[in-house]
Amino acid sequence: MPQEQYSRKRRKFKHLTKEKRAQIEVLLKQKIPKTEIAKIVGIARSTLYNELKRGTVEQIDTNLKPYKKYFYDAGQRVYEQHRQNSRPSLKLVQAHEFIQYAEKQILEEKLSPDAVCGKARAEGAFAKTVCTKTLYNYIDMCLLKVRNIDLPLRVKRKTKVHRVRQNRRIYGMSIEERPEEINSREEFGHWEIDTVIGKKESSAVLLTLDERMTRQRHILKISSRSSAAVEEGIARLKQKYGETFSHIFKSITSDNGSEFSTLPSILPQTTIYYAHPYSSFERGTNEKQNSLVRRFFPKGKSFDDVSDQAIERVEFWINHLPRKIFHYSSASDLFSRVLFDIAI
Repeated sequence: MPQEQYSRKRRKFKHLTKEKRAQIEVLLKQKIPKTEIAKIVGIARSTLYNELKRGTVEQIDTNLKPYKKYFYDAGQRVYEQHRQNSRPSLKLVQAHEFIQYAEKQILEEKLSPDAVCGKARAEGAFAKTVCTKTLYNYIDMCLLKVRNIDLPLRVKRKTKVHRVRQNRRIYGMSIEERPEEINSREEFGHWEIDTVIGKKESSAVLLTLDERMTRQRHILKISSRSSAAVEEGIARLKQKYGETFSHIFKSITSDNGSEFSTLPSILPQTTIYYAHPYSSFERGTNEKQNSLVRRFFPKGKSFDDVSDQAIERVEFWINHLPRKIFHYSSASDLFSRVLFDIAI
């Protein structure tokens, strides 16, 4: 005898509508049995009994005797109250102090939502916070003062195909000869160098250097994009660090711009590596942090009238930016720690 097959259909539970509650009240007045009412309305008997319990209220008749009666509006009112209480309160309300802090940090301090969340968790300053994804969701939903246009890094990036071209001269040692401990960022003291150009008609540029392990950055305003101006900027750094310069600047990786052609001659104790032509990705830290500078000095901005104090403020902001890769410590924290450890 073939075994009987059973199929279980997933029950779909629907909340009673106001109209169905009114229908139940009318059918009760007609003294129709509850089992029949459930069939007519199209609900389970248990649903009907629960609804009767929800909407039945005690009344007093003309003889001052109490009795109980179902009213659809009473059932609807209790239902709506239960629904309201069952909804979890929005984190936006629970974490309002953190939200205000996040808005200020993003709009005024120009931190990313992830940096704000990480910094708040690391400092433990708020009883209630939200995660990075939730903060981005609130921004998308326009629930904050912050808009997506205020987030310069929230763009759709196109994947680039990196091609190494061989049609430009390399001024010194190739990046291919750079040891693995430098490539892997395991050792302190290895830097990347570049220039940030302002308005075409202006002469002043920014000389930027980034330590690969700690991401510490130096920004120097120099008079032009020339080897002589770069030499002047390097001289200022040598004056800043004095005898410790060669311990802190063990190597520098540069592109093949002519302004860096004299680095091997002016820094004999520092190893100079040159990236492949047209391969800015080989100096990823430098390029990334140059984009942070552009938040304050957009392309086309002349550096001729930008004060040293303004540049120092940008340098300070970058070096004190909470970084996810360092568990939301800053480059400045790590750089100072390393200098202390090596007693410089």
